[in-house]
Amino acid sequence: MHNDGKKKIINAARHIISEHGIQGATIRTIAEEAGLSTGAIYHYYSSKEAILYDVMDEGLSATQRIATLSLTGNKELEEIVIEIYTSLKERLQKTEENRLQFYLAHEAMVGNNEIQSKFKEKYNDWVSRLEDIFVSTYGAKPGRLTRATAAWIMAAIDGMMLQTLLQTEVSEIEDIMKVVEYLLHDGIPHFYQVLAEKEES
Repeated sequence: MHNDGKKKIINAARHIISEHGIQGATIRTIAEEAGLSTGAIYHYYSSKEAILYDVMDEGLSATQRIATLSLTGNKELEEIVIEIYTSLKERLQKTEENRLQFYLAHEAMVGNNEIQSKFKEKYNDWVSRLEDIFVSTYGAKPGRLTRATAAWIMAAIDGMMLQTLLQTEVSEIEDIMKVVEYLLHDGIPHFYQVLAEKEES
């Protein structure tokens, strides 16, 4: 029952955001959309930001799914690469979830300790799952530099999302995705080969 209530609230918040933007998603409007009292909302969530975090989290959960796929060993390299490529392309189009991520990141940076703690946990999870993908897909040796590589790539994804949201149009999406394709097929495997050689020498 607890999960049903949270799901109803998340769906209501997602609808409000799609219709009225982040600023329109208040506890009151979310409660009205969900058919609940504001008191009922606080039974599940301590703040509006906590609700928005869950909306964002649901929308940006592809890394966990791909990591699980890669760790089962039932998928060929090419299948995993296609999954990664497709999820990155879809991520570029998740405008509301990406706006939420940067809105909440701002809240964390200006002192919202609850959201900051959630982001710390989430980024640790995202980077760990990305590292899992690299280890299982490309045969990379787990270690500090493998994790650091995953952190750098996660930062690159965040940066690309920000450029997309700002509509900087510094490069065509087709060209960006072509670079992603080359990196997934050739760049990352070659990098891990170089990394292994450097670590051994």
